[in-house]
Amino acid sequence: MKLKKLISLMLVGTMALAMTACGGDAGSGSSAAESNQESSAAPAESEAGGEESDAEAGGEESDAGEASGDEGGQADASGSKALQPFEETVTIKMGHGLDPNTTFAEGESVENSRYLQWLKEDMNIDVQYDWICSNTDFEQKINLCIASNTLPDAVNVGQTQFLAMLKYDQIQPLTQVFEEYASDRLKQYVNSGGEALMDAISSDGEMYAIPAPNLTASGVNTMWIRQDWLDELNLEVPRSIDEVFDVAKKFVEAKLGGDNTIGIIGPASGDQLIARGQNRWGLDPIFGAYESYPEYWLDNGDGTVAYGSVQPQTKDALAKLAEMYAAGVIDPEVFVRSDALEPVTAGRAGIFFGPWWCGYTVDSVTLDGSQEWMAYMAPLAADGKFYSPMADPTTQYVCVRKGYEHPEVAVQIINYLIANEQQWTDEGKTADTSTAAVYPLFNVYDNADEIEYSYEWLKKFNLGEVAKEDVDVTGRKLLRNDLDAIEVMKLEPKDDFSLEYWDLENEKADSNIPRLVSIMIGERPLVEEGYEPIYNAFSGQTDTMATKWANLEKLEEETFAKIILGQAPIDEFDNFVTKWYAEGGQEILDEVTKAVNE
Repeated sequence: MKLKKLISLMLVGTMALAMTACGGDAGSGSSAAESNQESSAAPAESEAGGEESDAEAGGEESDAGEASGDEGGQADASGSKALQPFEETVTIKMGHGLDPNTTFAEGESVENSRYLQWLKEDMNIDVQYDWICSNTDFEQKINLCIASNTLPDAVNVGQTQFLAMLKYDQIQPLTQVFEEYASDRLKQYVNSGGEALMDAISSDGEMYAIPAPNLTASGVNTMWIRQDWLDELNLEVPRSIDEVFDVAKKFVEAKLGGDNTIGIIGPASGDQLIARGQNRWGLDPIFGAYESYPEYWLDNGDGTVAYGSVQPQTKDALAKLAEMYAAGVIDPEVFVRSDALEPVTAGRAGIFFGPWWCGYTVDSVTLDGSQEWMAYMAPLAADGKFYSPMADPTTQYVCVRKGYEHPEVAVQIINYLIANEQQWTDEGKTADTSTAAVYPLFNVYDNADEIEYSYEWLKKFNLGEVAKEDVDVTGRKLLRNDLDAIEVMKLEPKDDFSLEYWDLENEKADSNIPRLVSIMIGERPLVEEGYEPIYNAFSGQTDTMATKWANLEKLEEETFAKIILGQAPIDEFDNFVTKWYAEGGQEILDEVTKAVNE
């Protein structure tokens, strides 16, 4: 579905308030590092070690970094102007959302950071801030500027704001500018998202944003299970929903984690039962086993659209979850537990669901050798397939205000970050000032297929099928380090990733094993077992959503929780469906259907 079909009304305050809040030119990225999907380099619990060599970054360097080399400091043979300094100083005005806890070196501030100094010295770009607010207020600040048509020269926003700016004709096309000025690395990242990503940022054949691609792998939640418990009970890996149920029940009955053994750990009080994309602790795969996709708008391909939460398959999934909870298989404290991680690290849980990077979730018990976790595509649907609701291809959009004379400046600011960020880190230049919190228009840029690519080449290298020098690491931030790490930490037999065949005593184990486990165990089922991706057909906000969606969401969440916990019979689902349609759902469905088919 093309992006123009997604554009919808966003209600954002009054005009008078907007003028007061925005004043004039304003707006830059806020704490985009928090908004970006888990990057290949920085999962939730910790960061993997890794370096990108100077040769990879390329070129001659100034005190800051470089504005030349393979990223295109001078126009390359294809005519690219990437990282070519402007002959005369070019000014771009922004605002900034700053985490109040951000620290600065003496004499520095957002308005006078080393990053702005380097951009001025190396690129002749003068970044000026008209206002600075808390990062928690940044979204509202930009919303008000959208309403009053006082946008900054460039903005780093989420999907709803992007669609609103596009609807109101407030941003300019970037297709030609991107082609001329984007570095090869930036183009590689954007192209890695394929047609889905291009559709998300394009309208009428024109590109209207520079996206930060989400990792495809991070949108898939698999089953993580205690392999050592399976081995102790001489059990096979469960594949169907009934097998998962049975194995979890056996874990509890055998008290493998003590008297309070938990078969399946679910969402704690601050977690989500289901979500769009990565959802550690969620129960999305159980819904997927019934081909149920709550919270997703599903394009039926015949001009009709369905909302996943009100479909009969969702009732079937809820019935099974209620049965599992009543049998003591699902955590008795699901939805109210303060921390789902605690019983996992304490050795009391046997199964949880989450993305590839959950190797970091179990890093402490992996490194001390006390628990062995493996990931599998389970539970499977009745047809033997694993159905996975997918995340949006991006959640961060860098856009340029319509009328700003130098849209290429925004592209060059991103080019400069990509070309130098790793080198800054390696040389300790960012140790006392966070790049993510301070750099203008900051996003985490990566290949959408980064984890799949890393798994495939690490596997080949580990098995001796290719030499290290034969692996193309161009634009792959951590792959070179991963190759070095697996070479010394993976013991024989090379094709068995059981805990006993890792060198956990290696001095670099702490900084590398969690990442290698995440890729070689967490990513393995995605590549080797495969899955059926399910995409959301509509994003944004319709007119009726603005006034009624919050109540419908609350109705859905409360009904699902009550059914699972046995506080309401399964037939309460039918009452929920009736209420959903009557209390605004039908109107919203009609609006979404119209948008999808425009």
